[in-house]
Amino acid sequence: MSKERASTQVTPTMAVGTPRTSSAGEKAGLAGQVSKGASMHDRIAQLAYELYEKRGRQDGRALEDWLNAELQLVSVVGQS
Repeated sequence: MSKERASTQVTPTMAVGTPRTSSAGEKAGLAGQVSKGASMHDRIAQLAYELYEKRGRQDGRALEDWLNAELQLVSVVGQS
């Protein structure tokens, strides 16, 4: 008999560390991405991957990238 485990996915909302600052042009681009209809989760994942690539694909900082991406997108959405 197998036991099934229910898992819940929790998305952190507070950033750890210092977020990367972005220019007004980048923020305008991020706002446009969020408003195109894709889910916020997908947009955060996409931006987190971009941050990972800009860092030279250094492993071990996925949570930091995720939180920074989330912080950037939430602040852009809040300003629009």
